[in-house]
Formats: sequence, C-alpha cells, structure tokens
Amino acid sequence: MRLVGVGDSWCWGAELVDPVIDPEPIMNMPGGGFERQAIPENIAYRLRHRYINRFADKLNADELIDLSSPSLSNDAIVRKLMEWLSVEGYLTGRDTSELFVSIGWTSPERREFYYKEQCSEDHWMPFGPWSMDQEHESKDVDQFMRLYFDNFWNEGEFIHRYINQVWQMSKILKTYGIKFVMHQAFYHHHEKMIYDWDDTEYEKSFNNVTPGDKLLWADIEDDTFIRDTTAWQHMLTKGTPEEVFVVFHPSEVGHKHWAEYLYNHCVEKKLI
Repeated sequence: MRLVGVGDSWCWGAELVDPVIDPEPIMNMPGGGFERQAIPENIAYRLRHRYINRFADKLNADELIDLSSPSLSNDAIVRKLMEWLSVEGYLTGRDTSELFVSIGWTSPERREFYYKEQCSEDHWMPFGPWSMDQEHESKDVDQFMRLYFDNFWNEGEFIHRYINQVWQMSKILKTYGIKFVMHQAFYHHHEKMIYDWDDTEYEKSFNNVTPGDKLLWADIEDDTFIRDTTAWQHMLTKGTPEEVFVVFHPSEVGHKHWAEYLYNHCVEKKLI
C-alpha cells in the first residue's frame, strides 16, 4: 500500500521534539524556537511519533508519501494533492487499488495566494490571521495582507470554500477508485489558547452558508469524512491539555491517540 498523508502542521508534526534534547516546549525558546526542529535527532523523533507515521505503521504501508507542511491552507492541501495525483498518473489511468489517501483538513479561514516575485520556492504564499502579526518581504505584501484581511476576509467566503473543497475532493477520489479517509484537524479560535477552542461555536458559522452549500455538506459521506469529532476534540478526551498538546500542536501522546482513532475508524467503516 502507498499511503499519502496531506495536511498542515498537525500532520507534519510541528513542535514534536525529543524531550531529552529539548526539555522545554519550543515556543518558549527565543524566537519561538521552531528552527530547533531541524536538528537531525529531532527530525527522527518527529517522524517517528507524529500520527501519520503511526497510522502508516498500523496499516503496514509499504510507502508513506508526505505532502504535509506547516501553515498549509485547505487551498494548498487540494493543490498539492491534485498535483501529486496527476504527476503520478493516478488521474490518467494508473491503477489506484494500492493507494490510500489521508487528508487532515485545516481550519477553513486560511488560504493562499500566488506571489509572482517569490515568497517561497513555488511562489505560493500562505495567509491566515497570523499574517497580520508578521513582517513580509515587501511593503506591497504587507499592504495586500492588510487590505485583504480588512475588506475580503469573511466567514461567508471561507466556509463556502471549505464545504466545496471537502465535497469536491471526496467526489474526485471516489470517482477514481482511490481509498481515502478525511478528518478535520481543528477549528482555530485565534483569540484563545488551544485548550479553549470550541468546535460547536465555530460550526455555528455553517448556518450562514447558502442552501446549496448546506446540501453539499449533508451529502459528504460520514464513513470517509469523520464528522463526530475533530482531532483536537478527541485528543482532549484522552488527557489533560498539558498531556496531549504542546503550545499549539499535539504532543507525542496526542498524536498516538489520534493515530489509534483514525485506524479504528478505518477498520470499523471498512475503508482499508
């Protein structure tokens, strides 16, 4: 089996560092400390303990294709997965019987923009509420981010986009005979610490979408899209916030519990 894992920093394993090497949470380090994740020993620890690797082990997958990255939006998740499926030939006739895709959708308010000057190796620039607290590589980008946030960033748009992305991706994968499971990693309340987030409060935004979007949301199958919990919510049922989270990401314990839940769901729903 080839397992494809795609998602944001929760799938990637941000803030998973070996406590023997880094006993303090990395956000407590100067500058946030995220660069300490690049220490080879910490890379090995992260890859070993994050949920997508644990899930791959439970599936006895022959190969794990990792398309995850910190700060990814759902826009980027769709773009990266479709690009990979296309390049690998799965959308143009290649046998999909040995393929399994795991998608960890991120919080819907994120998005991305193509920046022709550079920004990153592939020119795509992530956007989220955190963008307002950053200095970008040019004043033009700073001005654009501010204008977008003030005038165009709205739950009516990003909830509509999210529902359509989940629905469309489920239909695409099913059409090509690709086995898959999707879940919602979290709904981010940016004014609150992670243990104070509220899935119910966030999902109230879904009542503001169009009648058509409500029908699409209801049409997404419960077997392949986990509706009864987010990863965040499930982890909180398995331990204290200090046990299952590290600042804004799952701890080793949180990743372990989510991998078990994800695997058990796939077995129960006969997805694997």
